[in-house]
Amino acid sequence: MSMLERITRYNQGSRYRLDIPKGRTKSKLSPVREDGQDRSLFSRQKDIMSQVLSPTIKHFGLDGSSSLPFQRSPSPKGMSTCSLAPIEAGEIQWDKDELLALSDSIRASLRRDKTSGPDGDKMEAFLDAASRDEYRWRGKPAMDIETIEYARLDKMISEILQFAERLKMKLRAAPANQGDPRVGELPLKCALNVSRAKALRRAWRRRFRERYFMIDQHRYAVLVRCGRLRDLSFDSSLAYNSGSWHTRVGEPVPELEGNLEFDPGHWWLNITCAERDGIVTSSLEKPSTGRYGITALPLLTGREELVRADTYKYVREGRAADTHIALISQVGRQIRVLRGYRLKSILAPEAGVRYDGLFTIRQYGCKLDSKTNMYRIELTLERVPDQKKSPEEIKRIPRPSQLDDWNLYEKLEGDKIKLLQGETSYLEWKLRRQEEKLDREDWRRARLFRASFSR
Repeated sequence: MSMLERITRYNQGSRYRLDIPKGRTKSKLSPVREDGQDRSLFSRQKDIMSQVLSPTIKHFGLDGSSSLPFQRSPSPKGMSTCSLAPIEAGEIQWDKDELLALSDSIRASLRRDKTSGPDGDKMEAFLDAASRDEYRWRGKPAMDIETIEYARLDKMISEILQFAERLKMKLRAAPANQGDPRVGELPLKCALNVSRAKALRRAWRRRFRERYFMIDQHRYAVLVRCGRLRDLSFDSSLAYNSGSWHTRVGEPVPELEGNLEFDPGHWWLNITCAERDGIVTSSLEKPSTGRYGITALPLLTGREELVRADTYKYVREGRAADTHIALISQVGRQIRVLRGYRLKSILAPEAGVRYDGLFTIRQYGCKLDSKTNMYRIELTLERVPDQKKSPEEIKRIPRPSQLDDWNLYEKLEGDKIKLLQGETSYLEWKLRRQEEKLDREDWRRARLFRASFSR
């Protein structure tokens, strides 16, 4: 018998003990059977909630690692594992990194696929264990505000509830549900998870009070003090396209060491953060030169087209200084490529700057347009095979938690401009950002539409 069944029987017995004749035994609880046809938000193949609290079943993989983002510490000596109060039998030990990975996975799936995705079982187990931990009979809950802040659990809970509300509105608007008195009701499992999420958020608000409501303000401060913007300063007098941030120039990372230190998918808020970490030598959009030649090439503006599998053509127009003439000597050599969010490419990140791995320069070309007096550079890049992350994995970066930092970064930059340059400059900056975003989205839709006809 699972621990969940023992809790249920105990609660029923304590509530209706006077009404149950002596000698009468309670019928064994029958497990809820799934028909396997549910395709709702939080559907899953089997019910694992009883396993979460079961003293005989453990969630471990073949390598000995736990498949859930928490584990229970051993029970104190003298305390039976068959106690009717299993919450007190062992403290839950939350793994912050596992919880962050779970939060990112669930939020990304809700946004992209409109489902809870492959980690739906883990999410349901977490909601069940965390809500039981909050409403335990004795002792202090194991979840602290630092874990919630780090793993973005408040964001995950909010997005689950927001998605449930949109799903209810969609059900009400469906023509087949018109006139149905139960219209707008969520499926049972979905409603159960929504109820647990609401209870969890209510418990955190009551326990942490203003610390919970000001959690984004604390993230805002940490971002500058010791987070992604550490050792950076904002200077409104800087007018280059990469931004208005600068840092103390450090020692660039050597080629071999850099290939070991920076894995494909490494992400920064801006190119100055990449300069601080040493993968590039300048915040300008130009190749970085190391001891043995050019080591890194940031592609922050311009456009990029797919030539064939893993081969791309980069095109950029500008002045003579923007032609990267030194790359002509690097044809046939490997180089680290960084892509920025302003690049018109299906490979460009949604925000910030991302290291996309090693590429081989296959061709370099430069031509002067006599009518506009502008130079046009064309660069053919081929991705080096067998790298640590596939292109599909890299495309999923930045993750939702990184996009949270990006939103705080944009707010910080806007506040700096408003403070140093005034309201007019702030509105112009905001309008320019919005226009660039719309332009990139239009370009991306056009490319995807064109690609659909070529299949």
